[in-house]
Amino acid sequence: MTLPKGYGGGGGGGRTSAGSSDDIERMIGRRVEKMTPVYIIGFILCWVATAGGVYVGVTVYPWAYPLPSGLYALSVLTVIEGLGFFFIMKITREKLGYA
Repeated sequence: MTLPKGYGGGGGGGRTSAGSSDDIERMIGRRVEKMTPVYIIGFILCWVATAGGVYVGVTVYPWAYPLPSGLYALSVLTVIEGLGFFFIMKITREKLGYA
């Protein structure tokens, strides 16, 4: 892999054939493996927004959005969001072939 000038252990040209993992991380930013807290906070905020929407629907529009329907919607959406979070965490834990 050829890295841009300024990256890699080679001297002047910056045309090293292989870069270290640290050089690649500096070049592309934070690795997805190190962003687990961001995904957890995102999932929590997503669920809070869903629960807030169901709460508003049940309290402000009870004739159109009764409580059993709201609880069903919250449970189904929680399962869908949980599956999405599971797959996000599964993908970020995969090992890369070149690193």
